[in-house]
Amino acid sequence: MSNNLFLAVIFLIASSFFWSGNFFAGKIAHLSDLTPFKLGFFRWLLAFLILLPFTYSNIIKNINYYKNNLLLVSFLGVLAVAIFNSFTYISLQTTQVINSTLMASASPVMMIGFSWLIFKTKTNFLQFFGIFMSLLGAFSIILKGNINNLIDLTFTLGDWWMFGAVVSWCLYSVLLKKIDNTISQLATLEVMVFIGLIFIFPFYIFECLNSSYLPTKQVDYIIIIYVAIFASIVAFFSWNKGVSIIGANRASLFLHLIPVFSAVWAILFLNEQFAFFHIIGVIFILSGIVLSNIKLKND
Repeated sequence: MSNNLFLAVIFLIASSFFWSGNFFAGKIAHLSDLTPFKLGFFRWLLAFLILLPFTYSNIIKNINYYKNNLLLVSFLGVLAVAIFNSFTYISLQTTQVINSTLMASASPVMMIGFSWLIFKTKTNFLQFFGIFMSLLGAFSIILKGNINNLIDLTFTLGDWWMFGAVVSWCLYSVLLKKIDNTISQLATLEVMVFIGLIFIFPFYIFECLNSSYLPTKQVDYIIIIYVAIFASIVAFFSWNKGVSIIGANRASLFLHLIPVFSAVWAILFLNEQFAFFHIIGVIFILSGIVLSNIKLKND
């Protein structure tokens, strides 16, 4: 394994780990009456303020790049910061975490579709087979090894919100290819966060007409700190870095690690039991990731 590939693996595992906690945080926020746009606004406001001292000089240095590519950077900021996260939090108000993770499992297939439509990116047999294997592994964990759990699932309006979130995330990940990787990725993320905040702000104000403008409970602040630092700064930087190294198609399979880490969260904090289907799921997911990252001679 080359050094670059090893770094990509570390970055993508880290992003999946912290994003798995984001689903739980979103569900807890709903139970705590922390509304979706309020959570999104304070999440990204805190992330923006933390990043600003470390990115300001790089932003000023590359200001012409951001001006010349304002449409692209703005579109990416709206997709990733505003739409994806807001839709995810809205969905968790009316749907189960299991439904959300099922929707997210469709990301690799959707990213391949967008990559082909936008960049005519080809996908080899091993990548398709790797996606199939990792998808089986993700389903094994999400459905707890019982296909009847899929039959018993009920789908709500929240699932459509989550579908919209997944579409926006896949499109964002594929279009990252257009961003100049020689420019500080943290600085680019900061610009995207700023643009996303502008988009979120009016919805936050409208939402607060019937509630307080500030979080009201201690748990709300804990959730905001987690999603701002770990699910935003660390996870987004790691994801963008990983995608820049191996591309969106191969990186997308690492999203199947989210149900693996979600299971770890559930075992540690919800007293769920470690079961055989966890082992099967992990084996299939890891096998799929390895297969998808094998380069054939004609690649």
